[in-house]
Amino acid sequence: MENNQMQGHRKRLREKYLKIGYKGFADYEILELILTYSIKLRDCKSIAKNLLFRFKTIEKVLKAEINDLQKVDGIGKETAIYLKVLGDVTLNQFYKNIHKMDIVSLKGKNELINYLKGDVGFLKSEEFKVVYLSSDNKIVCDEILFKGTIDRSVVYPRKIMERAIDNRAKGIIFAHNHPSGNLTPSKKDIELTLEMQEILEKVDIKLLDHIIVSEDSYFSFYENGLIEYF
Repeated sequence: MENNQMQGHRKRLREKYLKIGYKGFADYEILELILTYSIKLRDCKSIAKNLLFRFKTIEKVLKAEINDLQKVDGIGKETAIYLKVLGDVTLNQFYKNIHKMDIVSLKGKNELINYLKGDVGFLKSEEFKVVYLSSDNKIVCDEILFKGTIDRSVVYPRKIMERAIDNRAKGIIFAHNHPSGNLTPSKKDIELTLEMQEILEKVDIKLLDHIIVSEDSYFSFYENGLIEYF
């Protein structure tokens, strides 16, 4: 009897989605609907609410590490992997979209920031990413070059130069995350950025920005006057 009630609830949930769509659902209902396709014999509503209580938003649930997801009652390894895959699919679509854009344009810059938030903004340790741009300001590629606290002892200018030349970049954007959520650049952040700008200019490569990201926000060196280019 209880199983029949559960199946009936799941059917009504799916019919509601077909009728009114995503915007007609509360966050926990969307997450509950997603979970019904992975969890067969449990009430998914309470699990969905527990996920949101722990991670706050659907986006943060889908960006969470598999081990952290499994700490929530009712989330096994297979379901944790399923949620992680959904988050990665979304990020990959962002990645494909920004490769078609002029990253220096307002829309392109906004899309890049959203991508960076999703890519490194949720990480628990600092990672330093370099985005390489062509002469028409489109992304050639991007990569994580360094991990750990960003300073001169970790970030090697020679490595950045080598990769920029390998990718025939005409412009570069640096990005790294601050897991603490404090977006204020450190003294070492600023020193490294200005040093690299000077070095890159000698080989006719522009450092267009250095963006610090967290889960929810960002700090742009260019927008705050710490980088100037013409």
